[in-house]
Amino acid sequence: MDMKTSLNDGVLTLYPEGYVDSKNAGEFSQQTMAAMDAAPGASVVIDMDKLEYLSSAGLRVLMKVIKRSEDTVKVINVPQLIVEIFEITGFEDLLDVQKR
Repeated sequence: MDMKTSLNDGVLTLYPEGYVDSKNAGEFSQQTMAAMDAAPGASVVIDMDKLEYLSSAGLRVLMKVIKRSEDTVKVINVPQLIVEIFEITGFEDLLDVQKR
């Protein structure tokens, strides 16, 4: 799993790419938690522009991010398939979702 991050003006932005599934969700979690640890108190934005798929394992990682974040977690550039997953699972109520 390749994920870039950036920190600007107290906003930590994560840029996951490809697929997040049971094979790489652990790595996604480690990278995400490490980025959050390096930027305590930062608001979290996840730019899903290059994310193609998010499994239930990926949703568990998002739940950890939601629980650790002090603000509402914003997800931007969300592909329609993942928007539908958020709607079915109720994650749309837990995140600030902005469609692609």
